[in-house]
Amino acid sequence: MTLKELLLQEINSTPNEQIEDLFGFFKSLKVPTKTPLASYRELLERIDYLEAIVGIRNGLDEFDQGKRIPAEQALAILQQKLSIPPRP
Repeated sequence: MTLKELLLQEINSTPNEQIEDLFGFFKSLKVPTKTPLASYRELLERIDYLEAIVGIRNGLDEFDQGKRIPAEQALAILQQKLSIPPRP
């Protein structure tokens, strides 16, 4: 899923009041006034959230394509490389 598709999905599932607040924030960027820090912080948090989802989905896709190994196997390799004793 692309970032654009994910954003559209988020917009469709977001209450109208929040979308109106977000559009108000974008409009305020055009005017040289102080923007509310809370709205800007919320926007950054939403972007971080979306980037995390995209990263997780990409990782899952790579795992499905055989480009990654299961966690148990990765931990066993690390135990051998770093000479970590097995847990009791």
